[in-house]
Amino acid sequence: MEISGTPASPTGTKPCPACGESIQASALKCRFCGEDLEVFLARRSAGIERTLFAGRPAALYSVGRWALTLVTLGIAGLCYWIASLSTRVEITTQRVRIERGLFSRSRQDTELYRIDDIVLEQPFGMRLLGHAILTLRSTDRSTPDVKLYGIPALATIGDTLRECALRERERRGIKVWTKA
Repeated sequence: MEISGTPASPTGTKPCPACGESIQASALKCRFCGEDLEVFLARRSAGIERTLFAGRPAALYSVGRWALTLVTLGIAGLCYWIASLSTRVEITTQRVRIERGLFSRSRQDTELYRIDDIVLEQPFGMRLLGHAILTLRSTDRSTPDVKLYGIPALATIGDTLRECALRERERRGIKVWTKA
């Protein structure tokens, strides 16, 4: 059984991922540093930031936007498309980053450990097209609410964000106290 990504050598040993000493390939705990290898590797992988979504929101994410585009003979659709081009969203296991602007840029980062509440709304017009609005409420004073929309599979991403926020709080040792 190989626990780490390092292959076992022909002699049946591998380096300990914590201290680097040579240990048996089947070892679950290092005999030199006493580190539990599975726990060490899980902690190390939790600290690595992985991208869950990177891209631009859909320009026409609701039936209302489609109807307005049809009524204005495409002019509203062009405006929505330009607005979509000027927004870039990156959702990782540690933060939500939103960049806005076509010529000049502004960037908003919200760390996941600050997220207190995640609200998913699916109005009828958006639900027909498979979209939703995800509102992230945080303790960040500059941006207490972050709204995400026009992103495919946003409901699934919302569940993943909740798990990642809890994991980030635990990793950073942050305790949340509520008033009784």
